[in-house]
Amino acid sequence: MQTVAITGASGFIGAAVARRLRADGDQVIAVDRAGDPDRRADVTDPASTVAALAGADAIVHAAAIVSERGRMRDHVAANTRGTRNVLDAAGGRPTVVIASVAGWGYEFARDLPEDAPPRPCGIPYVDTKGATETLALRRGATVIRPGDVYGPGSRQWVVRPLEMMRRNGFFLPAPGDGLMTLIYLDDLVDAIVRALREPNAAGRAYTVWDGEPITAREYFSLLGPVRTLPAPLLKVAARAFGMGPAALTFVSRRAAYPNTRAREELGWEPRTSLPEGMTRTLEWARTAGLLDRT
Repeated sequence: MQTVAITGASGFIGAAVARRLRADGDQVIAVDRAGDPDRRADVTDPASTVAALAGADAIVHAAAIVSERGRMRDHVAANTRGTRNVLDAAGGRPTVVIASVAGWGYEFARDLPEDAPPRPCGIPYVDTKGATETLALRRGATVIRPGDVYGPGSRQWVVRPLEMMRRNGFFLPAPGDGLMTLIYLDDLVDAIVRALREPNAAGRAYTVWDGEPITAREYFSLLGPVRTLPAPLLKVAARAFGMGPAALTFVSRRAAYPNTRAREELGWEPRTSLPEGMTRTLEWARTAGLLDRT
């Protein structure tokens, strides 16, 4: 048993990590600026970050702005400088930093090797997640790069699409053949916990997704009706549909990534099939009032 501080502990990923660690018998220090955590802190503030992490044996850093909207300076403050503040406060304690496959961008035509460097593209979320990864590895932290994380409570890949579908405002750029690299929430959490408990994971990066890419149209059709529009037209109409300027980019990936390192070095395997994961997700969505109960 150890004491683990989790930043972003009220968020989608952070809360799930906290539940898993508590179930494993660990003590959790929930660090967040929202909700009702054990300790309140904003990772953009170095002093409050140091205080919040006091007493932890290890840290999972999940706090971040996750959005296709927003200014670069705000993303830099939260995602990049916030990570620097957490690493400074950690002082060499084992730390797992949640980055993203988005750090590689979306404009590539073949599968990237797992050690490929981040590829800045001018999108705040993409660029700051890439910078977060680079900084974390230089400081000896462990990096987890999740794919497209779905499951109960996923704002990006479940809640918002369902809300837009209910308003008849969900469209994909035609023909909807951008690739999704999915990972069910519980499988991601398992990889994070394995990395936290593996001393040899320090300074290593692990790409975590289920290894079976499907098209955006195939995935979103599991949630509800999917319509498409020509990409240029949809780009013009994106704001009216409640999408930020980068939203179309996020569903237009042309290739995927290897995920062998997590298997080989952490003993991790994705255990949740897409049908099983979507069954759980849709049951939750009905309970949450996002779907009809029929």
